[in-house]
Amino acid sequence: MRPELARPTNDRRAGPTFTVVEHEAADVDPSGSARRPFEFVVAPHDAELVADQLFGLGASAVSERTGRDGEVVLVADLDPAALDGTSLRARELQDDPTWATAWHDSAQAWRCGDRLVVRPVWVDPGPARPGVEEVEVLLDPDAAFGSGSHPTTRLCLAALEPLAPGTTVLDVGCGTGVLGAAALVLGSTSLVAIDIDPAAVAATRSALELNGVDERAVVSATPLAEVPGSFDLVLANLLVPIIEELGPALVAHLAPGGVLVASGLLASQVDRAVAALSPLRVEAVLREEDWVALTLR
Repeated sequence: MRPELARPTNDRRAGPTFTVVEHEAADVDPSGSARRPFEFVVAPHDAELVADQLFGLGASAVSERTGRDGEVVLVADLDPAALDGTSLRARELQDDPTWATAWHDSAQAWRCGDRLVVRPVWVDPGPARPGVEEVEVLLDPDAAFGSGSHPTTRLCLAALEPLAPGTTVLDVGCGTGVLGAAALVLGSTSLVAIDIDPAAVAATRSALELNGVDERAVVSATPLAEVPGSFDLVLANLLVPIIEELGPALVAHLAPGGVLVASGLLASQVDRAVAALSPLRVEAVLREEDWVALTLR
């Protein structure tokens, strides 16, 4: 898997305490194939991007806690071979094989946009918003990369909510499948969802089946350049280097008058994304914390 195509769609919870064995990335034995938990200590402003890189390296979950000196401690399950050739400093964690599922106990439904509710299947939806006919999207995070509650996912969902009804949709880097599932639940007529990660393809198929909308979708690992046709709505919840790489192809897949939603962006990266998606023009900007989603036409 190419780590630069990682999606920031993780749900990260404080993890348990571990016995720690330190490794430089180059010193980790790559011969074993079993996943093992590793710890990464990073500056707070780097935490989101490093977490994204860990997902790109194949982590199925990433947890987060605050270290003693204010740094952020990330824990991810990885094949040791995935760390070869990276600059990451890893500390292998011992003695607790259950860390990756510990966050399930604190998972909860979350709301975004005007009507959407995204709910892991084992939790209660909680109180509805007064006077709102809510639309629910179900996820089983065991099948994916966490519950998809990262700010970039929430922003993308809020942006697509008023756009989805009656549209054909292309979801590039589909990850958990929550964006495509939401689009179809909201009334999109069809979905093409693609991701280079086979686990993401499987997760998206599962999410669509869980929500009863899989008959209107095609999910695959087809490269963007090989996807036929054009679409009313293109979703690109991707890191900015990938938007820069795929920009012309993303634009080319828009139908006349179509709309592209770009998320996965830090506020400082908006100009780069807009340049990559030229000649589209920004119609709306949504922001949460330091993250931004753009609606372009």
